[in-house]
Amino acid sequence: MLKIQHVTLSFGQKKIFNDLSLNFEEGTITGLVAPNGTGKSTLINIILNNLTPQVGFVEYDGLRYKNERDIVRLHKKICAFPDQSDLFSFMTGRDHLKLYANLWDNSKISVDEIVNELNMNAYVDHKVETYSLGMKQRLCFAMVVVADTPVMLLDEVMNGLDPQNVSLISKVLVDLKEKKKTIIMASHLLQNLQMYADRILFLKDGGVIQDFDNRGQNKQYLKVRMSSEVSKILVHLKYEKLPDGLVLIPISKNKANALEKITVELLQRNIQYSVDKISIEDLFNKIYGK
Repeated sequence: MLKIQHVTLSFGQKKIFNDLSLNFEEGTITGLVAPNGTGKSTLINIILNNLTPQVGFVEYDGLRYKNERDIVRLHKKICAFPDQSDLFSFMTGRDHLKLYANLWDNSKISVDEIVNELNMNAYVDHKVETYSLGMKQRLCFAMVVVADTPVMLLDEVMNGLDPQNVSLISKVLVDLKEKKKTIIMASHLLQNLQMYADRILFLKDGGVIQDFDNRGQNKQYLKVRMSSEVSKILVHLKYEKLPDGLVLIPISKNKANALEKITVELLQRNIQYSVDKISIEDLFNKIYGK
C-alpha cells in the first residue's frame, strides 16, 4: 500500500497541503480532480520525492525516502508519466521503450507487446522528432506501462489525444488495474475518468475536500435545469442547486408521491429532466463552481 502521512507543504506563505494523510490500495485507480494550480501535480511530485514536505512522509511497502538506498528502492517501484520535453528527438520510440524497460528491470512485459497493444507499429521505429503531439503522448504512456512498476503516476495522460486513443488508453488502464497496479492520475476529462476510476479526490484549501467513492455510490437524483417555471414546481421538495443552474433532487430524501407529481408536471410542461447518480462533473461544479 502507498501511504501519505501527515504531509504539510508550503511555498513561502502559501500552504499547498496541510496535514494531508491518504492511503492508496493496490488494484485501484484514483483520480485527482481540481482546477489548475490547486495541488494535483504537486501531490504527484511529493510521491516521487521531487518535492520534500516540511512535515510528513511518503511510504510504500515499509520504505520511506530516508536515505539513498531506500530512495533507489522506492524509485524502482514507482514510475511517473514523463513530460514530452523529456523525450530524445534523435531516438526512436522503440529506443525509449527499451530504455524504460531496462531502467526498471522489466522482464515480464515485452516492448513488442506494448507496441501492439497501443497500436504504435506504424511509427514506433521512427525518430521522435517526426512524431505528432498525440504520438508523443502515447509513447510517454507506453513508457510507463513497459516500466511495469507497482505504482504508476499519470499527470494528464489524455492531453492531446483524439477520442479513439482516449478510449484505447482507458482500456489499457483498466487492464493495469486488474493486474493490481496502484494508479494515481490527474485528469480534466471527468466523464472519461468516471468510467474507470474507483475513487476521486477533490483537492482544495490545503487538502482533500471530498473523497468520492466512484464505485460504491448508488444514490439516485432527479436532475433538471433551474428556471422560474421549475422553481415553482420545486417549492415543496428538498433539492440542491449547483452554480451552473443544475438542480439535484435526492430521490431518497423526498416522498414518492411528491416526486411522481413533479415528474408529471415536468412532462406536461415539456421540461427535460433525468434520473441518475451524481457525476464527477456535478461534484466539480458543486465544489469549484462560481
